[in-house]
Amino acid sequence: MTEQPDQGRVVIVGGGFGGLFAARALRDGPFSVTLVDRSPQHVFQPLLYQCATGILSEGQITAPLRRILRRHRNVRCVTAQAVDIDAAGRTLTCLRPLGERFGIPYDHLIVALGVTQSYFGHDEFADYAPGMKTISDALTIRRRVFGAFELAETATDPAERAKWLTFALVGAGPTGVELAGQIRELATITLRDEYRRANPKDARVLLFDGGPAPLATFGDRLSGKVAQTLRELGVELHMRSIVTNVDADGVTVRDQQGNESRYPARTVLWTAGVVAPPFATALAAATGAEQDRAGRIVVRDDLTIPGHPEISVIGDMMSLRKLPGVAEVAMQTGLYAGRRVRRELTGEGQLEPFRYHDLGSAAYLARGKAVVSAGRLELSGFPGWMVWLFIHIAFLTGYRNRVGAILTWWVAFTRDIRRERAFTTREVGHVRDVYQPIGEAGAPTVPPQSRAESDKPSTSRPGTSSG
Repeated sequence: MTEQPDQGRVVIVGGGFGGLFAARALRDGPFSVTLVDRSPQHVFQPLLYQCATGILSEGQITAPLRRILRRHRNVRCVTAQAVDIDAAGRTLTCLRPLGERFGIPYDHLIVALGVTQSYFGHDEFADYAPGMKTISDALTIRRRVFGAFELAETATDPAERAKWLTFALVGAGPTGVELAGQIRELATITLRDEYRRANPKDARVLLFDGGPAPLATFGDRLSGKVAQTLRELGVELHMRSIVTNVDADGVTVRDQQGNESRYPARTVLWTAGVVAPPFATALAAATGAEQDRAGRIVVRDDLTIPGHPEISVIGDMMSLRKLPGVAEVAMQTGLYAGRRVRRELTGEGQLEPFRYHDLGSAAYLARGKAVVSAGRLELSGFPGWMVWLFIHIAFLTGYRNRVGAILTWWVAFTRDIRRERAFTTREVGHVRDVYQPIGEAGAPTVPPQSRAESDKPSTSRPGTSSG
């Protein structure tokens, strides 16, 4: 690894919205900035569901971090995974792909790692119900959704075909609502005349949530609009319902009265709950920081850890005043942390405590239908959809991605065509996680002699191997 100078070393962990905005705030300063992320790509997470359902390609919602930051001469990008920290020695421990450890010294550390999917103590559900936080997750869901229609077409038993045409989604937040609407739109519009034996219009989309209504955080009025729109699309809402078991054949659900029901479904998708990544636990152990119930790090008003003013935690991984885990919080905290560190290193004085400016939230339901909540402004239907389009075009990273998204949306919305439907049926590569050492005991390698067998799709899921 290239040596960093002894003074003015800033390390940013995470290349999402928070880390990217922090890096931009530190551009061209008299100090070095190292941005560490396990992927060399910045991902526009709010549109992952459109990648999963065939509207946008993965390239249209990602951008290479090196390309984005190429003009920031003091910023260096490192593809690695942060795994531990020596707070006293101010050294971050990372893993290179293939498992080699190395350290990166810092004078200031900004942690912007985001969160991962939470299965509320039932991590075994992940084998049957993938979440959607990464490009890999989106491509896995794309394979399962489109693969389900393919298997429904060749099923000879009507009951088996019905299972393949049933999609159970757990969690009625923005991701769950958007994904549910898109699967129904996919089935009733895009695929309606492409199959001969299976009828995509028969697809059932079941949306489960323990709360009283979908998108409850948008307020009663908009939440009611969302519920009405979803029902018009054909989504079956099961509110105040807790999923207690997930397996290859469906889900078991407990209602408000404590009664359990079984719902056969070959495709289960998990969009409920988040938890801080393992690095948060390592950071808390090294610094004595407090963690909330989801494992997020409790920070002060200047976004630093108490007793460690050199360490800032921002975005979804921080716990501060019950701020929501949304992109806008990550952007604003990233910008603030970068500016605060810059002022400290250049001797410009301290910033005022961080203040969040709520610019609102938006969720896409179907073509021409979205909801937007911004203070007293509440929009639904077509006006909400137009505002949603403007917001997402404005925040997409890169001119090419903006133009590409506009053209793709034009084709998708005017001609009912989803061009990004490709999915793999074989495992890609030799390891399932590039940060696992090759050949070590317990590493998820696939021996060459058994590769042909491992490439076969699961009998219970379409293409369950990594792709």
